[in-house]
Amino acid sequence: MGFAGAIGGCNCGAVRYRVRSEPLTAYICHCHLCQKRTGSAFSLSMIFRTDALEITAGQPERTERALPGGGVNASFICAACHSRIWTHREGGPTINLRAGTLDDTSRVRPAAQIWTSSAQPWALVSDDILSFEEQPADFGPILAAWAERAKERP
Repeated sequence: MGFAGAIGGCNCGAVRYRVRSEPLTAYICHCHLCQKRTGSAFSLSMIFRTDALEITAGQPERTERALPGGGVNASFICAACHSRIWTHREGGPTINLRAGTLDDTSRVRPAAQIWTSSAQPWALVSDDILSFEEQPADFGPILAAWAERAKERP
């Protein structure tokens, strides 16, 4: 797939990272929270195991958001420019990397889009990706779709 070794960082360059492994999947989220947090129509995320990022410059700042069912979702941002680089649900096995923080985003092809019920009509992706009106109960199909697409990627 070719993402291991990819580099990226925040908007100002103070925080830099290298990806150590291949992503588990990539998806678009159209929920209202993602729209507000990004100031855009959606968020494009890549899911990696928690040990996938090596910080090569700077030190990301941790911020926290309480989750409705208890627990904490931590965001890791640049203290200088406040770019949100990744999030991690405390205790979870994965991180959610903001795909736009990669230096080269040309090969990122999402396997799915979620929360289409909240999507801006002009922002829906209508090609061959999975679509869910809300949060899927099972990410298995999204992981499988990513694995299938990996066979097609150069």
